[in-house]
Amino acid sequence: LAFALGTSWQKSQKKQKKQKQPYKNWFEKLQLDELKSLCRASRLPVSGTKATLCERLCSGELSRIYAYEYAPERLSRARFEYDMSFGETYGNDHAAAQRPAQQGSKRASALSNEDLKTMCREKGIIVSGKRYDLVLRLLQFKSGRGDPKRAAGAMDEEGKFQPKKRAKSMKLPDVEKIKQRTFKKFFPSDEVTSKWSNNKYKYHPPDCIKFASSIIEKEIFEKELFERGEEKLAWEVINALLYRITVGNVERRREWAEEQRGEGGGLFMMIGGTDMHLGRCSSDLKYEFLPKIVKAMKATSSKIVLEESGIILWDFQTRKLSECSEFDEVFIAESEKPTGEKSESFKEILNDFVPRKMEATT
Repeated sequence: LAFALGTSWQKSQKKQKKQKQPYKNWFEKLQLDELKSLCRASRLPVSGTKATLCERLCSGELSRIYAYEYAPERLSRARFEYDMSFGETYGNDHAAAQRPAQQGSKRASALSNEDLKTMCREKGIIVSGKRYDLVLRLLQFKSGRGDPKRAAGAMDEEGKFQPKKRAKSMKLPDVEKIKQRTFKKFFPSDEVTSKWSNNKYKYHPPDCIKFASSIIEKEIFEKELFERGEEKLAWEVINALLYRITVGNVERRREWAEEQRGEGGGLFMMIGGTDMHLGRCSSDLKYEFLPKIVKAMKATSSKIVLEESGIILWDFQTRKLSECSEFDEVFIAESEKPTGEKSESFKEILNDFVPRKMEATT
């Protein structure tokens, strides 16, 4: 019995030893060789232990601004009580009242990866790689030690770096690939969604509408499909997007219905994650997605193409936009409508281009 108790105590001690202390700064997350490279780029000595190098980098003139990672501030009960009591609840122990983002290696005032990439772009340095790669290039640029790889481009007269512009691709869009990308974006697998936060769930539909707007802009208008006489192909792309927004993941619902029939259970009209709810999408619809649909209708010269797309357009308007009056508003640019209201009814515009009788065929 004594041997068994001793063994269990030793195991518990080992588990406690394995628990790592939180990082005090970002440099502590790096390997020794990486720390030495940063010290060389910062013109600092490279001798000493890992803790010595981290301390040296945190206090270095060039490197100290990279000591922490960015994290947004979050509401903390401790911080709330501290603020409401004017500091009396925790006395002088400010660390106990700090928000989670202000502890360890995270700071709300620190530089994010996007900030580092912006700094690299301004200096004409490539932006690929991890955070360590970005910091190393910036330090090498500032200190003059090392030769960070330059991005393609040149400095303008004002001394700002102008990246080399890539040639615009005019390759015709692959509708099948767009359908696959749309489905993957709109309805990710359970393995993916299980890692999402509540905010990610909330703002997934607006992200999908923005995605659809970008597809229309890049694959249709930037490639000038209407000017090239590819009106039918342009509407195939638009219809693929409208179809998914309107009917959702209809394949999953049919599959689920068959499973329920086989098990002898009851049927439901809808299951979670298979429909596109537009409750938070009114702004994205009004200012991004619907104006592009209207622009496409105005650019279409073939009435036959419009009539073929009219079925899904009216289906989209009836089943999705009629849920709320805000969804029916379309922002009209001042250049197109210099006087009067800047928004119109999508339903009225649609009725002008595609006769109302098309709705009866849905």
